[in-house]
Amino acid sequence: MLAVLSSFFKVLKGSQKDCKFIFVTGVTKFHLSGLTSGANSANDISLHEDYAEMLGYTDKDIEKLFFNDKHTYINTVIINLRENWYKGESYTDEQLKQELKDYYNGYCFSRNKGIKRMYNPDSILKFFRDKAFGNYWSNSGNPAILLQQIRNDINRFTIAWNKSSLAINKLDFENLAGSLSKIPLLPLMYQTGYLTLDPNGFKEDIREDKNATDYYLKFPNEEVRSALKSTLIKIMDEVQEETGKQYSTSILNTLRNKKWSVFLNYIRSDCLAKAGYRFLDKTERSFQRALYLFLNGVFHATHDMQTSAESDSGIGRTDIVMEDHRNDQRAVYIFELKIDRPALEALTQIHSKDYSIKYGSCSEKILIGITCDAAKLNITEAIVQVHQKDEQDNFREVVYTHFTVDQSGYFKEVINQ
Repeated sequence: MLAVLSSFFKVLKGSQKDCKFIFVTGVTKFHLSGLTSGANSANDISLHEDYAEMLGYTDKDIEKLFFNDKHTYINTVIINLRENWYKGESYTDEQLKQELKDYYNGYCFSRNKGIKRMYNPDSILKFFRDKAFGNYWSNSGNPAILLQQIRNDINRFTIAWNKSSLAINKLDFENLAGSLSKIPLLPLMYQTGYLTLDPNGFKEDIREDKNATDYYLKFPNEEVRSALKSTLIKIMDEVQEETGKQYSTSILNTLRNKKWSVFLNYIRSDCLAKAGYRFLDKTERSFQRALYLFLNGVFHATHDMQTSAESDSGIGRTDIVMEDHRNDQRAVYIFELKIDRPALEALTQIHSKDYSIKYGSCSEKILIGITCDAAKLNITEAIVQVHQKDEQDNFREVVYTHFTVDQSGYFKEVINQ
């Protein structure tokens, strides 16, 4: 990257007599003096208030360009939103203006409180083209530099989603980066458009040690916030699946040898504990997704094993199903997860909704009910019940085996006295 920029500035330096004015923009800034002496005289206007309103639409622009004397067109937009986006019959142009502000406004490029917030012009134009709210910002292309940083170390991206603004030391924010790998998280997110300046951040900061020279950053609008969440989820999905690939042989062996406590401990320590709070949001769906992706990674290269989620079965949908096609002895594993509910309740649901009925041709059915602890973001109880075919080709139900987590944090079988 630096080599490319160096070559670029050398060309400019050799053409100084032909260049009266050069405007350079990009995702991030570097020590230009390290590239070539020809860049030493460049002025960085990124945070200069004289240029803070140079790009984007202001509220005044929105009113003038899209609303004034355009009642007929605005009515078609509102009608489309009412019919296709579940807006009520009383939805008005004033409500439309507010939603446009929530979704696409909020960009600020100066700490001066008097500077107007800017709308993303690309998103605004596409909204009026489609007459619909959409995540146009992320669809136009995520910055490759940010995506690479997330993939390299997703643990850096611990965002306080509930905070109105995020503080950063002035020197940390303004210092130029010598290389891509040295850009701190918040400046990187600012430079890639995921965060913007918040002139009111200092006033709203309740910390006792806050500093008036600090910069405050925040998500500019709902479009950007949802885009980042979507990007993180996509990459976390990839990470979760890659984690599962590391355990292919060991987990397959534990299942086929019916070492249930060992299997459950793999799920507890290597699947869910590593997924953590970035992936799990205390809902059953997030636990299901984390487990499914992990198992999908585990069996990615195993042609005998197929994993699926939310499959129609009986009178409902199974959380996760794994089908083992080794030799002629087909086995099916059916998982049902419950948040803060007994594992027996999960097993009962598998029976009551006939989740296993369509797998009658299998030689073995393994039903697994699991309790997910919303506070601990992990599994804490499980029940495993094996149904095997006898000599008459009828399924023989085996008394279930009960597992709980002991004081050391590992699954152990509960032995009834």
